[in-house]
Formats: sequence, C-alpha cells, structure tokens
Amino acid sequence: MKCLTVLLLGLLWISPVLADRLFVDGFEPPHIDPLFPKVGQTHQLPAGPTTDQLAWLLGELASGENTTTAEISAHFVSGYDPQTMADWINNNLRPSFANAIIRDVVTVTPVRVTVVINGPGSGTPYGYLNIGAGYSGDHKINLLGISNYYGSVQYPEDQSLTLSQAADKFVTLSDTPALLVGRIGSNDQCTAQVDRNANQLRATGSIFKTWILGAVARAVAEGALDPQTTIPLVASKLALAGTINSEPPGTVFTLMDMAELMMGISDNTATDHLHALVGRDLIEQVVDDFAFSQPDVLKPFLNVSEQFSLYFSFPLATAMNYVNGSESYQRQFLQNQIEPITPVMGGPYANTEIFLSGTWRATPMDICRAFAHLRELPQGSDAIGLVDHALGASTAQPEVRDHWDRVWYKGGSLDGSAGHYVLTHAWMLENAGEDPWVVIAMSNNSTGGIDEYKVQSVTGRILELLSQMP
Repeated sequence: MKCLTVLLLGLLWISPVLADRLFVDGFEPPHIDPLFPKVGQTHQLPAGPTTDQLAWLLGELASGENTTTAEISAHFVSGYDPQTMADWINNNLRPSFANAIIRDVVTVTPVRVTVVINGPGSGTPYGYLNIGAGYSGDHKINLLGISNYYGSVQYPEDQSLTLSQAADKFVTLSDTPALLVGRIGSNDQCTAQVDRNANQLRATGSIFKTWILGAVARAVAEGALDPQTTIPLVASKLALAGTINSEPPGTVFTLMDMAELMMGISDNTATDHLHALVGRDLIEQVVDDFAFSQPDVLKPFLNVSEQFSLYFSFPLATAMNYVNGSESYQRQFLQNQIEPITPVMGGPYANTEIFLSGTWRATPMDICRAFAHLRELPQGSDAIGLVDHALGASTAQPEVRDHWDRVWYKGGSLDGSAGHYVLTHAWMLENAGEDPWVVIAMSNNSTGGIDEYKVQSVTGRILELLSQMP
C-alpha cells in the first residue's frame, strides 16, 4: 500500500468519484457477507424448495422417532415407495448421521442442493448429500442420494504436489489443455502466477453462460430488470437436459432463481430463457466490453438450442461450413436454418468433431477478465447481489467455501459416446481486503475420455494450496 502522505496528496487533485473509490480501496475494503453463514458448527441456508426439504430431513435425523410412511408421502413424489424410503431413513440414514449438521455447502439452488453432513464432533466418513425438489406446486423431493465422503477429493499421489507440479500434471490430462492460476489486481487486471496456455482459445462448455450473466447484471444495473422480475417457463425455450423441463409450462420463476439455476447447476433451459430475456445484442456488447481477446469467436452468441443444432441437426459438412464461415454468413445461417428448428432436443447427427473448434471458446485470461468485470459492479447493488448469488451458488466440490469470504464458480462439459470431450472449471476465490485468486482449468480432448476424477483431484490440490497462501 502507498504511504499515507502520498494518498492524501493525491486527494487534493483527484476527482470526487475517484477519491471515494480510492478511499474505499485503500482504507475500507468492501465487506463480503457469506452466502451461507455458519452459526455454531452448521451452515444456515435460505428458504426454498430444496432447502426446506433438507431442513425437514435433518429434523428427522435429529428426532428420536421413526419417520412414518405418511411423512414420506407428504415429502416425496409418488415415484418413491413410502415404506422403502421410511425403512431406509430409519435403518440406514438415521443411525449413520444422527443429529447431522451441515458441515460444508457445495451447491444451493431452488431445485438442487448438495451439502456435506455429519453429526457434531463426528469424523469421517461424512455424508455427501444430494436433494432435488420441484420448483412449483408442493415442492416434493424428486431426488435423494447420499454417499460417503472422507474429507478430500484428492488422490493420494496428488496430495503432496507443489503448485507447479499440479499444473504440470493437469496439462497431461487432455491433449489440448489450458490453465491459469492468477490474481485480479486492484486495477481489475488479471495477472498470471501459473500459466499453461492461458492465452490460448479452448472450448468452454457451459462457462459461456458467464457472459449471459454479465448481460443480465447489466440490465439490472441499468434498471431494465430486477432480481424479482418474473419469467414464465415457455415450451419454445426448453433446452436439452434442462433440469426444470419437467415443471409445468407457465411456471413462473424469478430472475434471481433463473440466474442461480443457470450458474449453480448449469441448467440449459434457464440459460435459454435468460438469453432470450436480455437478447443477443446486449450479450455481444458485454463480450466486447469485458475485453474478450477475440470477440468474433463468440459472435453470433448462440444459445444452447442453437448450438446443439450444429451437433444434432445438420450433416457435419454443413455444420463445419457454419463454423468456418464469416460472421455475416453465420448470422444468415442462424436466421434461416437454425432459428426455425429450435428448440433442439436431439437429432440424426452426432458432430462431436466440432466440440473443440466449433463451439463457445475463450482463453483462461478471457474468463478471468469476465470475473474481474462482474466483480466491479456497484457494491451493495441489486446487480452485484444477483451475480454473487448466481456465481456463488456452487463450488463444484467440497472443502472450498469455508476458506474464503467469497467463492464464485462456473464449469462445463461437452460429452459424447467417448465421455468428456470438454471439461472446464473456473473459480474466483476472495477474502475481503485481498486481491482475488482465480483458477481456470480447461481440458479439451479431441477423442473424448477426459477423466473427471483425475481433473478434480489435481484442481482440488491447487485450491488447497491457494487456501494456504499467506
């Protein structure tokens, strides 16, 4: 930090707006409120369809009375047999996790929650608990699963790696990797601490949704939208693999909930609703304003169904003509050939050849700059609140959130018959008063087969090392 004398002299000529910014940055860093604060030993979660059901289940684990079939019928969709579920909770779940508390929060959205639970003072194995619930109607549980978790996602061979060694191992896990471990400075510049192809374009998978969120945040900041703006679910904007596709048409979502679904569980239908809400023009303007290195790579900025049409709806040669065509050709093809056939839920082709070169692409530095720009939304505003809740909805893996005041995450994948062709992770990790860290880990493999658990192990080691930095 500059000495006090220099700062005071600077204030004599600096503009009032910049002076206020300097005072905040230099003396009073913005406070960061945790999204899921810890009270005692357990995390507190907001009310919602999934979190309310989680609270009920934890209440059952704290009760000395058996769960009844009537309670199961009241809390689960009809596909679950009441007697089977009651027996499982009474004979398996309760004995293993009596009086369980929320030890760690991985993901919280209106329709999916993932947490780590255990009894107070209990050691491993912890419970890695997933709950899904309906957004509309009576919000009954439609997904429930738990597995043992032993406190680390790292393989033993990765647990002693240095940061450089972990980076070197990461680049062996795919044939076209890119990795950035860096920091966002007070001037909003991204600076690499570890760089493995950090300025090279790679397929992003669902990380492309970060720029859609940027357009949504801009519309909120300008007053055109509000976090409580309502968005009805419409059939023409359903997308393949959308978690909320089973909700009744006309179900009304808030903008905040749609944003959390798009980022927290990468819901494709939420994405296409938000893409339509803010419009392609604004999204492309955000791409430019966020200092994207090669903005034409993302233009025209396709939604999920539009991109999936290139995978499923056209012969490979036709799809490649689009990929290699000029922007004017692409826009004409989009208008005449793609838009009339959306939404796309599958088709006769499987053009995995375009996963790496014909889809949404960015460099790790581009993604870091997007985080930097989103972070600079006005503190305390609805816009930064929406972004914080959306990007903070998931950490992708446990043992991350408790080390930082703020964790932002977005990841993605593109999968075919050979597994993952694209697997990407992007975290921003911030403590108040300190420059944020970023970890952008992008695995692209032309023949598929990326091992998600090996990637998780190495990135888990990198995250652990950053949490130990002075």
